[in-house]
Amino acid sequence: MPTIRLIPSTYYLSSTQYLSVSNAANMYHNTDNTSYATVTNSRTSTTSYYIYLRGFNFDDIPSTAVVSSFSVKLKAYESGVSTSDSYKPYLADGTTAINGSCPAITATASVHTFTGITADWETISGYGDDFGIRINCRRASRNTTGHMYIYGAEIEVTYSMPDPRTITTTLSGSGTISPSGQSTAYDGDEFELTITPTNISDTVTVTLNGTNVTSELEEHYSGGSSTSTSHTAESFTTELSASGANFYISSSSTGNYFNYAVGHTAESPGSTSTSYNTYVKDNGSNTATGWAWYTFDFSAIPETAEVQSIEVKCYGACENTTHDATHKADMSLYSGSELKSNIQHFSSTSNSTVTISDPGEWTRDELQNAKLKFEVAYYGGRLFGITWKVTYSYGGSLHHYTYTYTVSGNATIAVVIGGGSG
Repeated sequence: MPTIRLIPSTYYLSSTQYLSVSNAANMYHNTDNTSYATVTNSRTSTTSYYIYLRGFNFDDIPSTAVVSSFSVKLKAYESGVSTSDSYKPYLADGTTAINGSCPAITATASVHTFTGITADWETISGYGDDFGIRINCRRASRNTTGHMYIYGAEIEVTYSMPDPRTITTTLSGSGTISPSGQSTAYDGDEFELTITPTNISDTVTVTLNGTNVTSELEEHYSGGSSTSTSHTAESFTTELSASGANFYISSSSTGNYFNYAVGHTAESPGSTSTSYNTYVKDNGSNTATGWAWYTFDFSAIPETAEVQSIEVKCYGACENTTHDATHKADMSLYSGSELKSNIQHFSSTSNSTVTISDPGEWTRDELQNAKLKFEVAYYGGRLFGITWKVTYSYGGSLHHYTYTYTVSGNATIAVVIGGGSG
């Protein structure tokens, strides 16, 4: 059975005033890693402060996979940090500790395996970006600076795939296809076939199980020009998760400050205020959230353009550094109703720029329905500028085609190029 080692990609600090991280990228590895990130506790007291390792790549496991087992591991050592069992690492949902802990970190670099995990895989993976490993960086002595050295962490998952499907691709005519012949895939997988005619002027016809799907081919060009363009939000609309909820800008004033991001980049924001927070209150529980949908105009990108990369930067802050169901200043990218990026959040109460670390892969057509979602809760935040940078190529000459579909059962894809017969 296949095994995958999921690794973290982000972190959250319970105090940005007293905790700091250097060489953070070093801890975004599995426990084989030999270089470390350093977390420093600068406060002259023995108060507990935590770093949370988050952003595990759960989506790398196929959606149809059946998980048979998993284990969570952490590699680290300490200097000047309490080694008492009372301050050992725990698993967490947001900032709430859940069942699952490992021995306290010591002065020797070691790989620790978490035990006592009562949540099943569906629950753990369902936490998504809120799942984390909570590491206590409490000083052992108030007069000794505490350092936690983190090499990496992993969730080692063993799984199986049910009902393998056979995808058979055939070619008649002059050119190549990839993959060619028989391939194994699973229901729900995205299967992509690349078709390269010898003579690009030849006609290409494709059928899937006898049904003509030629209209679904995507053209790809080579050569031509490559350029980058930056876009700001054109407008926004708002939504609330509960009918009795509303946006507030103070304890007694409804409204929002979402307009400050419209027409402004992260580099030149609409405001630099530290007090223009928007948050949500409802009629009692204050568990409702609300969000702004920011829209963009990408119509000037040529219709034949091939998107090479996306970079999105957001300038703003959160109202409170805690991040959970009632503390949100979250950003995510959508094409229509499809979530394209991971969900990130402002983690500082001071204005700063956050770059969406995994904006996803986009086509020119998907950009026509692009939106940025900024979600706030009872403790909210502010967003004053958005820079959406698109790098794309266009022009040149047609080079090849791709055909993509979602697997559902065995299939035969037949390609005819030019005058060939199938």
